[in-house]
Amino acid sequence: MPVTDTQSLGDHPTSDILDAVDEVAVSLVPSGIGPLDERTGGLKCGGSYLIVGTPGPAKMVAAFQFLFAGLERGEPGVLLSNADEEGSLGVARAWGFDFDRYWRDGTLRILGFKDDFELRAIRSVEPEEVLEELGMVVGQEPMRIAVDPGSLFLAGGVKSLLGASFLRWARNHPATVCTTFSIDGATTGLPSAADWLVNASTGRLILEWRAEDLYQLTLAKAVPEAGDREEAISVQLKPAAGLVTPESWPSRRGRDRPGVNEDRLLLISLGGEHAQDVEAWASGSFTADVVSEPFEAVARVQSDPTFGGVLIHAPRARIREAVQACRALRPLTRAAILFASDDAIRSTDRIQILEAGVDDCLSGVIDFRELDLRIRQAIASGSKPVPEAANGQTGDPSLTSVIAEGGRMSLADFATELRRRAANPVLTFFCVLDVASAAIELSALEDLLADHVRCDEGDLVASNSRGCVVLLQGAREGQLEPFLARLRTRIGERAGEGGAPDLALDVLSHPAESARIRTLLGIEGGSEA
Repeated sequence: MPVTDTQSLGDHPTSDILDAVDEVAVSLVPSGIGPLDERTGGLKCGGSYLIVGTPGPAKMVAAFQFLFAGLERGEPGVLLSNADEEGSLGVARAWGFDFDRYWRDGTLRILGFKDDFELRAIRSVEPEEVLEELGMVVGQEPMRIAVDPGSLFLAGGVKSLLGASFLRWARNHPATVCTTFSIDGATTGLPSAADWLVNASTGRLILEWRAEDLYQLTLAKAVPEAGDREEAISVQLKPAAGLVTPESWPSRRGRDRPGVNEDRLLLISLGGEHAQDVEAWASGSFTADVVSEPFEAVARVQSDPTFGGVLIHAPRARIREAVQACRALRPLTRAAILFASDDAIRSTDRIQILEAGVDDCLSGVIDFRELDLRIRQAIASGSKPVPEAANGQTGDPSLTSVIAEGGRMSLADFATELRRRAANPVLTFFCVLDVASAAIELSALEDLLADHVRCDEGDLVASNSRGCVVLLQGAREGQLEPFLARLRTRIGERAGEGGAPDLALDVLSHPAESARIRTLLGIEGGSEA
């Protein structure tokens, strides 16, 4: 893969030196992300990389940027996606990457997957057959391959046969391959369950959300070379430009905060199943103050400016109090603030918590080794700037009109709003519930659902001829079991004492099941949901 034109250098007295330089240059290819290429020189030619980060558009943009950089150099590319061609081209266009002309002339190929591909592939007894078929379709000509989302192959759990086979295929393919990999929570690395991915790839591009449109990007090689070290690079996510050098990025690291004791921790314990264990860990690992009320925490930080960190531990039911506590504390302290919950919480809750000024967020079953590492890293890095756009407001500004209507609307308006969100790279992740019960009246079912969704987060409810449909903004299927359990209980109660709820409930995740959602809402196949 030549990067410079050396055809006219054959008779030059220094041609041997130039050939050697060219061999070195060939070993690296630009990622397309300017700040990263300036610092590292790019990615290893023919390597396989994971683009790691929490749900959101940044990983997809990085994959598109990598692919576009190759197309601009005349390198044939392939995009593997669960979106159709027009959808992929439109989203790329919005972020500043004109794939259309390369798609038209054949330099870029976009390969989509049927809606049930992920399920069939994961259940395949012989995953090698899946990869053999993929290899035949992709061919050996592409010089760059981008896979988004990587869950098409990597969603099968710890070291699944399909995941291992896919990464082996990616390493062996002559192209440079970038695959997006989504993780839960604001983190700088892979969860322990995914440690096997470290050595299964050439390296990882780790994207950590910082504030507003600012990210920290780290290139972590699986096998570092002599002198290598992981360096964090700040990048800004800009529409029509992608990931670029930030216009401004104030430093608030520990060394800039004189008077802060990095061993001093304030724990705000708001209850939960493992509250006592968290309190015992904090007291054993830090010089910790433990309080149970947010107003008491405010008094502590006002009287003691030396806290290096603040940990807010709360169950799902008290997230609102946790958000309010963080908003009150953020202007008062230079300490890093971390939120942790034993419950799996919705992405909209995490967004509110991060917008309130939290520096890191951990949800789900807590591993104390990870919690200890997270809080120490946050304290060492120092508090991040609070997003100015938040201004004390919650939720996405584009959902304001929907929130004002209480989330209830006609089926036609529901379908229109769903299409609008599906076209938005930030709002496109949600679940749709198809709910029906012969045990209660349709109007009563709609009332019950409206009482249980969170319209302030953009949830929607509408009814059709056979039941109701619900859009849960930012929710993923794996996070919904507690909500669904409460819903089944309430519908059973409404059915009457001793009565059976006769409940039919289906969960559809967007965008993976967009075709089934279109069918449910009666949207014509030509209109993307």
